[in-house]
Amino acid sequence: MNRVRIAVVGVGPRGLSVLERVISYARRGGPPTELLLIEPGELGTGVHRVEQPDYLLLNTIASQLTIFSDQRMTPGAPVTEGPSLFEWCAERCDSVRFDDYLPRRLLGEYLQWAVGELLQRVPARLVVRHLRVAAVDVRPNGAGAAVTLADGTRDDVDLAILTTGHGIASQERGHVDDRLITTPYPLPERVDGIPPGSTVALLGTGLTAMDVIAALTLGRGGEFTAGAYRPSGREPRIILANRAGWLPRARPATTLTRRAAPARYFTPAAVAKLREATPDGRLDFRRDVEPLIRREVLWRLGNAEAGQVEAVFRVLRPARENLPSYEHYSKRLVEIAAADLREAEAGLGFSLVKESLEILRDHRESLRAALDPPGLTEESHRFFTAEYTPLVNRAVIGPQKERIRELLALLAAQIVLPGPGPAPELTRCGSGWTLSSTCLDRPHHMAADVAVAAYLGWPVADAHADRIVASLRNWAAPGPGGTPRLDRDGYVVARSGGAPAAVAVFGPPAEGASYYNHYVPSPGVWSRALTDLDRVIGPALEKTSVLSSWMSPTGAPKHARVGSPTGAPKHARVG
Repeated sequence: MNRVRIAVVGVGPRGLSVLERVISYARRGGPPTELLLIEPGELGTGVHRVEQPDYLLLNTIASQLTIFSDQRMTPGAPVTEGPSLFEWCAERCDSVRFDDYLPRRLLGEYLQWAVGELLQRVPARLVVRHLRVAAVDVRPNGAGAAVTLADGTRDDVDLAILTTGHGIASQERGHVDDRLITTPYPLPERVDGIPPGSTVALLGTGLTAMDVIAALTLGRGGEFTAGAYRPSGREPRIILANRAGWLPRARPATTLTRRAAPARYFTPAAVAKLREATPDGRLDFRRDVEPLIRREVLWRLGNAEAGQVEAVFRVLRPARENLPSYEHYSKRLVEIAAADLREAEAGLGFSLVKESLEILRDHRESLRAALDPPGLTEESHRFFTAEYTPLVNRAVIGPQKERIRELLALLAAQIVLPGPGPAPELTRCGSGWTLSSTCLDRPHHMAADVAVAAYLGWPVADAHADRIVASLRNWAAPGPGGTPRLDRDGYVVARSGGAPAAVAVFGPPAEGASYYNHYVPSPGVWSRALTDLDRVIGPALEKTSVLSSWMSPTGAPKHARVGSPTGAPKHARVG
């Protein structure tokens, strides 16, 4: 048999999942295989540095993260079983709970351990090589692909899998000076130079902003005790500013056995049926998909009280409120956040408000079905990316309830201040900045010494930040939002047409062609991430021709990019 060569470019958590899937398939019969792990840094950890401080927390509970696989995650496919993050931590510390939001460094340590564990399970037919150099170019090469490294060497492979994540583009592209920090990672180093007692305009109130706030408070010796914040005196004053004007919704408490209730209206099958009625298969999100979400939410709400319905649709269909003054807005912001925190503390299974909003997380696969090729119309795709994705993030991918409780304490201590209402304008003013209201009846202005852009967009093809993704633009067909166009299985579609290239992209760089790709798989439930990887890895390791196994004689893909013949299992917690 001819040897199969596969290159994985960028080996953080998603690249480590590629290693796990290759090992699982390599245990079955097939050709000898060489796997090239192209990663200049440490294998597996990605942005989860083991040296980062403990106040930087994961935003997923411990029991929902694993780098191994089981039959429920990938039904019918080979698996490599191993402990989840929670099980691994529980073996080392008795006090870990299933629903703990652990320090990110612990995930880094778990991933370090998992690399060693996986490499000990490599079967005889598989040779794994770690190339400690960055890739700078990837392109089709006949039936395979050519990967060029920073040292000038080139590897010709049968399949190249790009899992470069968002670490390079988000951390190396950032600009720092005394007055502007465009990317706050790595923390706390990026914000160490902010002087105590200065004023910081924090642009964004999502997960990145929570990290910055923790670094500027807990990271400087402050403490939360008895529901209050005790400052160290080294903190700056922090002004919250974002487009929506309100705080994100807190992640609710959950139970170990909780599973998503099956959807009645908002299903992948319903989305597929809508496609059949359009000339080119593309959907208009507001016209076609949002009504399904609304029906699902209303059905879930049932006979809810009017206040509960209002609370849910205030999130899903935000309307501009009458905001006469800064004082009125500040009071309203705290009231809404405190009410939402009470719902989060009640938790899933108890809070009808949180259960109804959780539809957007439980049935994320239906959102993916709307984005998967042929996707949305161009205008609708722009709306989804610019408006609806941030809405979903604020609704169900927000900070832990503990972080919102801490933020309310910081607001009470006036270490943190609300900005001047929704969508404030930021302008340079002398050596600092001015935030000006745009939605308050009575104008309000706030001065700041430093501005921190506390949000991360998806990676862009920046030749100075991520040369390997940028290289795709030389030959790939442009997709929505300027990202490389991918087919339903993750293969890059070449600008020249014809069959897809033997280059597949997964994780954050695939965002836009797909939806929500930046997560670690969960144990015990069907995994979109692993199923997508199986669609390229399985054929590659079982046949010497990577693409022939899934292409029809006419060149059209045989299979849609779905989890099973009917989509995800009925009772699924999708990652």
